[in-house]
Amino acid sequence: MNSLFWERAHGGLTHFPIALIFAAALFDALAFFRRPPRNQRSFKDVGYWLVILGALGSLGAVFSGLALSKWTIGGTGAVLRHHLFVWPAFALVVGLATWRFLVGDNPSRRAFGLYLATMIVSCAFIGAAGFFGGEMLLGH
Repeated sequence: MNSLFWERAHGGLTHFPIALIFAAALFDALAFFRRPPRNQRSFKDVGYWLVILGALGSLGAVFSGLALSKWTIGGTGAVLRHHLFVWPAFALVVGLATWRFLVGDNPSRRAFGLYLATMIVSCAFIGAAGFFGGEMLLGH
């Protein structure tokens, strides 16, 4: 398959997991800060499924990105800048989804607060990776 296919596949496969992870962060934050805990359970459930689906979707985004970069994990120039943020973001998202899956639906408030802080860091890495990915695409 040619690079045009992988470029389009990567563009299509990347944005959905990004949206899912950012939405998971939003719903988890709503669950964390919600007082009284009337709808807290619903927000936490939505955040749970969004982070799980986002992590699963990120596998396709990473695969297509690796195919597009001809299986280069580091690279140089713009690709390197993109990958410096992609790999920590990917590791954090997969780690967070795994933690949520293993802990289940009722972590302690302190553990959930730590999870939420790490999720916010993940979103920052995702945003930076997206920025540098866009810079590669637009050629700036």
